[in-house]
Amino acid sequence: MQRKNPRKIAWTQSFRRMHKKGITEEVAKKRSRRTVKYQRGVVGADLNAIAALRNQTPQARTQARLAAITKAKQEKKAKEEKKSKPATRPNPTTAPKISKQQMKGGKGGR
Repeated sequence: MQRKNPRKIAWTQSFRRMHKKGITEEVAKKRSRRTVKYQRGVVGADLNAIAALRNQTPQARTQARLAAITKAKQEKKAKEEKKSKPATRPNPTTAPKISKQQMKGGKGGR
């Protein structure tokens, strides 16, 4: 209560802690674990597939890309041909055209 700093008074616990008094055993320095680097696959490709792609030669990569492009173009062309065949419309009916209001009943239920 005399506004003295307990760290400067020799018999206090805080002084003894500050000046490292009364420590019987030497405390070993805490060891921290090193982070271990680990390679793992990504969704859709395991580690072996990724390594195979990485070890590919540039020529093989360009050939694979061109093959994929040509395959996609052929599929698209086939799809468009399939779509264009049933483009012919059936013969329209020769009945007179009736509006939706007329079909429902005309004058709104008077």
